[in-house]
Amino acid sequence: MKKAVAIGLGVISAAWLGACGDGGWGNQNVPPPPAPAPTPVTDAQGFYSGMDSGNDSVTSVVLDSGTYYFIWANSITGSFGVVQGTATAAGGQFNSTNAKNYLLGTSTVVNSTISAVYTAKSNLAGTITPASGTVGYTSFSGTYSTVYEQTPNLANIAGTYQGAAGSLNAVDASASVTLSASGALVGSGSSGCRFSGTAKPHANGNVYDLTVTFGGTPCVDAGQSVTGVLLVNNGKLIATGTLADRSDAFLLVGTAQ
Repeated sequence: MKKAVAIGLGVISAAWLGACGDGGWGNQNVPPPPAPAPTPVTDAQGFYSGMDSGNDSVTSVVLDSGTYYFIWANSITGSFGVVQGTATAAGGQFNSTNAKNYLLGTSTVVNSTISAVYTAKSNLAGTITPASGTVGYTSFSGTYSTVYEQTPNLANIAGTYQGAAGSLNAVDASASVTLSASGALVGSGSSGCRFSGTAKPHANGNVYDLTVTFGGTPCVDAGQSVTGVLLVNNGKLIATGTLADRSDAFLLVGTAQ
């Protein structure tokens, strides 16, 4: 995960209308509609914490759907970023062909693939390979955290968090967000960009589905919204998401005040 400048799965329901006329078909029995396809559930889901070959700390979030967010940060340089995509994960093999490595503050996103192995509720390790060139190439490993198995509770994590935030084209070295017990959040960065949104418990795991909408100027993605995830552990918050077309990503990391 290359150093950067310092700083939804929708459930589609269909309405079925069936009718039998009085003509040539007679009063036939209308077959029932097919059952909706189940939401994919992977045993790779969870939180993993570890390091990559660039000496960045890495927090990996793998959802039950296979969508993942790998958040990396370097405590020495102050740089951070996120790798996002969807993976097929089964039988100990974790693979993704649509990874995007967002190098925050550099105006660069690197299309990548991920090849990894995992043991359910134990570890995840692999390699991120750029589609071309060498920028963003890294190996990583992480250990599973049982924090993922706790019951999410917005009231327990409500409060104000102070840290840093960034997107591809801008980094706020100082940013804050306040999260209410109802899941409403408001925040701002040192650039003057303001944003608001909501967080609600995800269907599985101690993680929250996140939507953030940016205000006007000077926000880089003014008026646009990102969707992603929010998680809090031991007073540390991570909020991250991407625009619908995945052309940009947002990441905020903070500590409870």
